[in-house]
Formats: sequence, C-alpha cells, structure tokens
Amino acid sequence: MPHNPQLVTQGAHGEAALNRWLQSCRLPYVAVCQNPDTFSTLFPQEVKRPDFLLLIPSLGTIAVDAKNYTLSGGVYTLNLEAELRRSIAFERLFRMPLWYAYMDHKSDGQGWYWISALKAVEVGAVRVNSQKNEEFLAIPVSEFAYIENRDDLAKLYHQHLPSAANISKLPLGL
Repeated sequence: MPHNPQLVTQGAHGEAALNRWLQSCRLPYVAVCQNPDTFSTLFPQEVKRPDFLLLIPSLGTIAVDAKNYTLSGGVYTLNLEAELRRSIAFERLFRMPLWYAYMDHKSDGQGWYWISALKAVEVGAVRVNSQKNEEFLAIPVSEFAYIENRDDLAKLYHQHLPSAANISKLPLGL
C-alpha cells in the first residue's frame, strides 16, 4: 500500500468506485479486505493483494486491482516494483490471473480500462521516474479493454500476449 496519504485516499476512492460499479452491474465478486492483518505472514510485501475477486460464470475467478490514476499523454502508468512484480508473484502463487481496472475519470467511474498484469508487461514501455529513481511501465490506453457493463467483460477474452519476449526479460527477482 502506498505510504503517501494522498495516494491512499486516491486508491480508496478508486476501490469504492469499482465496488459500486461491480454492484451496479450485478456481478458476483468478493471485496478483499486491505487490512494487513488479514493477509498471511507467509506472503510478505513481495505479493500483491488484489482489491476484488471476480467470478466470471463458466470461466472462473480473476483477481482485480482498482487503479485511480489519471491518463497522461495517452498512457496509464504502473510502478514496476510496488505493483507489477508483486502482481506477477500473486499470479504465480495463487494460479489466478490478475487484472488492473483503471477508472475512466471522464465517465465518473461508469467505464473502466482493463488490462491483465501479463499483458501490461508485454506492451508497456519501461521508463524511470527521475525524481524518485523508480522504474514504471507506461502502458498505451489503446492496449486496454474498455468495459462499461457486464457484457463488455467478454472483451477480456480477446486480450492476448503477442509474445513472451518482454516477460522473459523482466527481472522479477522472485
């Protein structure tokens, strides 16, 4: 969880908005408690805690992490260390795909840009935040599936990984 109180509030707002959206779409899901005491100590800080487990009937369960970031220059960003590496660790341990859902601020939370953690690795460009000396991915918005209602979730099936080149090059350190 971010240490910056403003980011925590921003993140909580995104989680609440996605919760409302999931309810309005009448989707079967479980909200994951974000209290550190509810996550086993067997999974230290290296494992991502998703915000929701979403049941997609006849397919199974996916983990979803809500993001409340602003689209900037046609890309959404994702911190490599604090987010993506921990998400891949979650997928490995739980054998469950993790998806990011970025709130579309223009729709006031009625539309969401979705991308799988693995696709984010594939299509994102690694950049460095020079002020914080941290690596992040810049992911073009065109690579996301835009989801406005439950029927749109079918778009998630159409996302694919063109190759494993970027995944094999990512130094996960896990």
